[in-house]
Amino acid sequence: MSTSFQTRKIGRGKKPPIDRDKALLITSSVPAEKGFHFFTDIQKPTGTVATSIFDFLEQLKKVDSKSLEFHLKRNDFQRWLREVIRDDWLAGEFEKLRTLNLSADKLRKRLVEITEERCKHLSDAVKHLTI
Repeated sequence: MSTSFQTRKIGRGKKPPIDRDKALLITSSVPAEKGFHFFTDIQKPTGTVATSIFDFLEQLKKVDSKSLEFHLKRNDFQRWLREVIRDDWLAGEFEKLRTLNLSADKLRKRLVEITEERCKHLSDAVKHLTI
C-alpha cells in the first residue's frame, strides 16, 4: 500500500458512535497547566498553549512545523489527547500518522484535516443525542 494512499485513509474511516456526554467531555476546556504546551525541542517552548481540542486545532494550523514533528515523534500529542482531553480515537489517528514520516507540510495538512473532522463530529454529537 502506498504512503499516499495510507495518508488519505487515516482519519477518513467510520468513526465510532459517540454520545453527547462523551462529546461534551472531550470538547471541554482544561486549565492552562493541563493544556498542551508546544515546544520545538527539549527546553525550547514556543509559548503557545492549547486548552481545548478546538484551541488545539487552531494552534496546529500556525505553530512552527518543527513543533509538530517534535511532538508527534515523542507521542506527546497522543498522550495529551488520551490522558487530558480523553479522546482515544483522535490519539489513535495521530499515532497512525507518526509511522508515515511525512514532510512538514503534509504532516500539518493531515493533522489539521483529521482534527477538523473530529471537531465537527464532536460538535454534531453535542447538538444531537448521539452520532
